[in-house]
Amino acid sequence: MQYLAPDGRETAVIVLRRARRFGHHDRPLPLRSLDPAARYLDALTGAVHHGAVLLSQGLPLDLDADDYASALVHLVREQG
Repeated sequence: MQYLAPDGRETAVIVLRRARRFGHHDRPLPLRSLDPAARYLDALTGAVHHGAVLLSQGLPLDLDADDYASALVHLVREQG
């Protein structure tokens, strides 16, 4: 689930996984409505992601290996 601020400057992504299939990794999650020319900072980890990559290839997920894993990712568009 993705929430986007009205001005498009921030987005919050909530990721939930019920069960993990043995031997399968979490696929990146494509996001929507971001500026493809912008860069986005992950407020928790400090990682920087390019908007075009988030739109086309997706946000890399780093969920716990357990079933019923979840994460909240807060991305902030960098000034520039």
